[in-house]
Amino acid sequence: MSARASFALVAAAIVAAAAVPWSDGPLRRLAGGEGDGPEPRFDVAIDSHELRSLARSLSNDTTYAVDASNERPLVQGNLKAAGQLYLARQLPLQDRRQADVVLGYRAGRVIEIAPR
Repeated sequence: MSARASFALVAAAIVAAAAVPWSDGPLRRLAGGEGDGPEPRFDVAIDSHELRSLARSLSNDTTYAVDASNERPLVQGNLKAAGQLYLARQLPLQDRRQADVVLGYRAGRVIEIAPR
């Protein structure tokens, strides 16, 4: 490859990399483009206001578990991530029998399955 062709290839790569933050593709976040806004975007409908209000009502030493075993894996993962985001001060557990609060999911709403 000639020096001129190499230079043209490098220049094209630089122009393409500079255009990534303004594109609407998935690389935008990786390129440091603007975020989603104040509310995260989940892949499924999750009412974050309910989770925020629940988090404010729980003490910091409260344990919680997420049980969405009857839902699709995408819902399970999004609900777990939402719990980690909004219930960061509380302690997540894997075993729902040991948790003070168990969260579930029905039709886009996060529900409390087990009483505190």
